[in-house]
Amino acid sequence: MFNTREIATQILTDIYLKFEFFETAVLLSKNFSRLNQRDKGFVRYLVLNTLRRNGQVDKVLNDYVKIPIKKKNFYILNLLRLSICQILFLDIKDYSIVNTAVEISKNYKVDKFVNGLLRNICRNKYKILENLDHTTNIPNWIKNDIIQNLGKETLEKISKRVINEPSLNIKIKANCLKEKNWEKLLNGKFILDDLLKTQNDGLIENKPYFNEGDWWVQNISSTLPVKFISRIFNNVDKSKISVLDVGAAPGGKTFQLIEENFNVKSLEISQRRIRRLKKNLQRLKFETEIICEDFLNYECSDLYDCILIDAPCSASGLMQKKPEILIRDKEKNIKTLIDKQQRMLEKSEQFLKIGGYIVYCVCSIHSSEGSNQIETFLRKNKNFKIVEFNNIVSNFGKYFKKGMLTIIPEDFGYNAEADGFFISILKRIK
Repeated sequence: MFNTREIATQILTDIYLKFEFFETAVLLSKNFSRLNQRDKGFVRYLVLNTLRRNGQVDKVLNDYVKIPIKKKNFYILNLLRLSICQILFLDIKDYSIVNTAVEISKNYKVDKFVNGLLRNICRNKYKILENLDHTTNIPNWIKNDIIQNLGKETLEKISKRVINEPSLNIKIKANCLKEKNWEKLLNGKFILDDLLKTQNDGLIENKPYFNEGDWWVQNISSTLPVKFISRIFNNVDKSKISVLDVGAAPGGKTFQLIEENFNVKSLEISQRRIRRLKKNLQRLKFETEIICEDFLNYECSDLYDCILIDAPCSASGLMQKKPEILIRDKEKNIKTLIDKQQRMLEKSEQFLKIGGYIVYCVCSIHSSEGSNQIETFLRKNKNFKIVEFNNIVSNFGKYFKKGMLTIIPEDFGYNAEADGFFISILKRIK
């Protein structure tokens, strides 16, 4: 029988070597699936914290291990990563961490090495902590862009946020808001009129009134595009305003549009994600037309008043929520994403009325996917202009550039934890 730290080490190894996402590694771990709920939570806690502290942990390893650990001992390398993270950053007894790591390493005949290394780190714990910089957890491809476009101070803010467990934002359905004491039921606090912040402390499905369809999960940053659309069409009959939601799954923005009574169609390329969207629609008792299609191949005779593009991206704004991003070098991959984003923007013109709007957003803080992307589009397309919406957003951790909004992962005026996000609104003028 594997113990929790063995399973955590294997999952961490799988993330580094096999899978891009933490959730994939967890899903495919047979040993993880056999654990009870408490132990599953502990494994998640260990792995996610080790990923969030990856740069600091690897610096300690480099300082204290003089001979590089061979690739064939990659499991041991990740056992050490996991153990160092626990010693330095988690509230777990040193002797428990060291003893467990030594027992696991006996199978690999490196127990003496592991024992000596970890005890040395325990002895020097406070000296080590004094010399660690949390910005080292941010990969260079993100770090350099932040410094260049948002400044070193912003890098500090982001790196401090990323190392913490994120909260959960819950969007209460408008017709359910006054029915119940939601703050008490969900052990949270309203940060907007309809958006509640609570702890991410277990299975979503087990929280009150989830299965009844009274609410859905959606971060505050992700709610803003539809709030802006609603402001744009504030004084008109919204049922007559046609909106195409591109990249709709899992459905948060679609649900908002339905609530606001917009005439919405939801387009999504992935069958798997559409199944999730349909499941959420059924639970929430919402209906919409779903189109399973690659937007770049999409053809229709309809013209829309608004096209909302939530484009595929590097997800650099989700480092806190998905810390596996921190160990990936996406420098090459991002070029493919940039090309696709640009083509999606260009494609939108085909289906947009004159006087209509493109709302472009990505869960990224990388300038190449945000402000640079919009500036490129505007240079090529003189029949569009940017819509200034600075005055719409207040009390907010915000970075505006020529009317474009970049949200960084941090607390802002509503005591909310925002995902990193970029939003721009373009109007077709001819």
